Amino acid sequence: MIATIAIGIFFPFTHGYSFLIQYLLMIMLFFSFLKMEIRREHLDKSHLIILMVNLIVPLGLYFAISPFNLQLSQVVFITAIAPTAIASPIIVNLLKGKIEYTVISILITNFVIAFLLPFLLPFVLRQSAEISILDVLLPVAKVFLIPFFLAILIKNFLPGWRDILSGFNKYVFYVLVLNINLGTAKASHYIREEMGFGDVIIWQIAIASLLLCILFFFLGKRVVPASLQTEGKQALGQKNNGFTLWVALTFMNPLAVLGPVFYILFQNFYISWLLYRKKE
Repeated sequence: MIATIAIGIFFPFTHGYSFLIQYLLMIMLFFSFLKMEIRREHLDKSHLIILMVNLIVPLGLYFAISPFNLQLSQVVFITAIAPTAIASPIIVNLLKGKIEYTVISILITNFVIAFLLPFLLPFVLRQSAEISILDVLLPVAKVFLIPFFLAILIKNFLPGWRDILSGFNKYVFYVLVLNINLGTAKASHYIREEMGFGDVIIWQIAIASLLLCILFFFLGKRVVPASLQTEGKQALGQKNNGFTLWVALTFMNPLAVLGPVFYILFQNFYISWLLYRKKE
């Protein structure tokens, strides 16, 4: 994991294949969903707490920073508002946690934040910004729901295929490694081609993204029951940066992209360490 991140940073030759990220995510999700069993008892009150933290922290930081640096406060907001990553069940699966918990968190945070952001973003940008809820929901729904319903279909109507396909679950890690390389290479290429590393605002965004990453993984561990700390950290700390990248590119200035980009790097370093420690 660390090696593939390093290659993506220093040799971003795979950046042109970043369009494959969503399809690789769908493959990983499909195999994770094959193992998943969602029941009513999987819904926990901590899911609501995670959602509230995911909304309160970005707004609180925006109000705290905007009097001093409006541009930085907007980047911090769009970075912190990202909902639970669509890929979080894969990581939880590799960490031997309960993927059902993070799946519910994905459903709640992605749909609620996608609904609220069209109302919050014009206020944060202090200008009129038209965002269609469907434009936000449909990409998330495509990546998440297609493998979800396909896995449900196979589990209920083709149990023999489920047993066969479950044998490929052990290769999900290598798909994850490729996906992280593509995302890191895309981020590295953007910084190299579009920005200059000497700009002060870039380092401010980098430090802010690092602190956000530490904060969300820490809070994710604290706001859930002791038996769900692994799941809580991923539900709150591992963010759907692809979603906020799209919002930043579409409705904000190019500089705002750097918040999610740096967060991708920091969260992948941390996840790499978690997986390495689990392997030990």
